[in-house]
Amino acid sequence: MNTVFFDLDGTLLDSQNGIAESIQSALAGLGYPPATAEQLQSCFGPPIRDSFARLMDSKEVPLIEDAVTRFRQHYLQQGIRNYVVYPGIREVLKQLANAGLRLRVLTVKPQPQAEWLLQDARLANLFDGIHGSELSGGKSDKTEHLGELIRHHPRPYSIHWMVGDRASDIQAARAHGLNSVAVSWGYGETDELNSANSDYLINEPAVLIDLLIKSLPA
Repeated sequence: MNTVFFDLDGTLLDSQNGIAESIQSALAGLGYPPATAEQLQSCFGPPIRDSFARLMDSKEVPLIEDAVTRFRQHYLQQGIRNYVVYPGIREVLKQLANAGLRLRVLTVKPQPQAEWLLQDARLANLFDGIHGSELSGGKSDKTEHLGELIRHHPRPYSIHWMVGDRASDIQAARAHGLNSVAVSWGYGETDELNSANSDYLINEPAVLIDLLIKSLPA
């Protein structure tokens, strides 16, 4: 069965505001100035520890872990609820699932948070698997995580797909021979997506219907 791996933040859900407010809360709690809009933009997609290391210009593990703890406290209490499902996504996922495609989520967001969001958004039942990172930071490398997952899927891997809004999604797909689809409605900048060398770059979710269903064997 052909599998489609979807990124979560910036691809299925617009969770930018909730993540941003929780980052700012963590920085303020540690006495750091607020992040600029440009700095925040670079935080949507990468592992949160990498983002705080950049924002605080620090490699001190205890400091970074303190920031992550503060971020998660705020995010779980308030920020996680500040999201919307991108227009058209729900309908597209239903059609893809009904066509016989196996849908999975692959995200650097911690597993419990990813599961909560998809349940709350009433999307979880459309996916055969939700694959997030560990709270300790494990499984935050999307290329490595995809490699672990794809080993259990039929070959050739070119029958499977990765859909995401950042270069890291496309790089993960290319590393393992999957088809890659970059989406422009998320957090990736135009230059980032153009230079990622995805197989496809699309501007609206509905394009996925023809693109992915046509890939199914006759």
